Amino acid sequence: MKGYHVHAFRQQLYILLLLILTPAQLLAGRVADPILDPISQIQNQPTVRQSKKPWTIIVYIAADNDLRGFAARNLKQMSTIGSNSHCNIVAHLDIRMNGNKKVTRRYYVQRETIMWMNADDPNTQQMDSGDPNTLISCCQWAIQNYPAENYMLVFWNHGTGIIDPATGRIINSVDLFTFNNSTHKLELDRSIGFLDFITILERQQRGICWDDSTGHYLTNQKLEEALSYVSKNYLNGGKFSIIAFDACLMSMLEVANIVKPYAHVMVSSQEVELSTGWNYSMALNPFLTHAPNKYDLAKNIVKAYGQAYDNVTDDYTQSALNLETITGLEKNVSTLARLLMECLKKQANNTIKNAIYASSNKLLCTHFDEPSYIDLHHFLSNLQANLKHFAFSNAQEGQALINAVRETITEGLALIENNVIAHACGRNVKNARGISIYFPDRRIHPSYRKTNFAASNEWAAFLTQYLLG
Repeated sequence: MKGYHVHAFRQQLYILLLLILTPAQLLAGRVADPILDPISQIQNQPTVRQSKKPWTIIVYIAADNDLRGFAARNLKQMSTIGSNSHCNIVAHLDIRMNGNKKVTRRYYVQRETIMWMNADDPNTQQMDSGDPNTLISCCQWAIQNYPAENYMLVFWNHGTGIIDPATGRIINSVDLFTFNNSTHKLELDRSIGFLDFITILERQQRGICWDDSTGHYLTNQKLEEALSYVSKNYLNGGKFSIIAFDACLMSMLEVANIVKPYAHVMVSSQEVELSTGWNYSMALNPFLTHAPNKYDLAKNIVKAYGQAYDNVTDDYTQSALNLETITGLEKNVSTLARLLMECLKKQANNTIKNAIYASSNKLLCTHFDEPSYIDLHHFLSNLQANLKHFAFSNAQEGQALINAVRETITEGLALIENNVIAHACGRNVKNARGISIYFPDRRIHPSYRKTNFAASNEWAAFLTQYLLG
């Protein structure tokens, strides 16, 4: 953000976000900063176990950071739908209130009324949203007291995709956007990558944490630890119908690998999200009339996101992935990685490496504000087109490898189209198809090697060979 003090720019853009929201969005819930304007309709009520319903929606709001000004607005949007015979809507809120006091609140969201459920529980008044035990406690409370046939867990948070920063510091996505006076839309500034920007801010000032009070955040490993415990102990070994991320950069094959044992569907964004996040009035609208199945609900969330942001920015994405079939795509990527490593070993005149570079190059392949995250479908399509540039020392052996790579790419493209049950994207990322993959152009981040995906898939080995070759 050259020429701007970051805090001042954020304040200006925050105001701008509120101004550019459509009247329908504003009517969905009056914009409020809970620090300055507490939710007036909150009522205190002890938790009482409900009868079983078709759905329970659990929103885990980690707002003890600079996103807190948007928490009240999203809660009010939820209250325009409210719990009814089709669903329970519950929220766990971590936030700092007036007087800089950190509090944790658990709410049962009814139509136009938000019930405060944990006022008499001394163990849940000041929790750490970056501690997996807090997530476990939230899910236990929601699942045991609001039983349902289907559960959706929504992570309302900052996100960094598969890479875990070295410290619990992060940036607000507001810092990444500028306003284009000619289009009257917000545009991403892609002159510096998301993770590089975090590093710069750490040198200049205190960065942004998932939980400012503790400096903790949920690493990908902590997330898996918590989801595993919840599945085993509170879902009887079963899965959430949907796990969703109202957060940045999470729609990645590597993140899906973490989530797939614990959910049937994942909803998330390949790109950074604006701080306003989902419009929950639109996302949960089907519950006003019926209880949708998990696929229709996921599709509606994606559709609602596109409708909310299409007139606001051309840099948005949202997608829904069928995790029941994602393993096939993982195997396909691993097979492709093995084949590409074999091609690199037997290439002539560096032709294969050059073709891979051309296929993944940021000028030619859709990437996101973190440039090491590229769209997998676009990469495979580019690679398919660049197979004509593959050359080998042994032409006959090389042709067999080319045929195998071509067949694997064709299968991979079909698998992506099958796995992505819905996607929406803005004009600037029009070739995004719903699933990103990690593809750095210099070095592999240390946290990537710690992931289950890197340990079980040949992709990490391919990246190592490609970058060092």
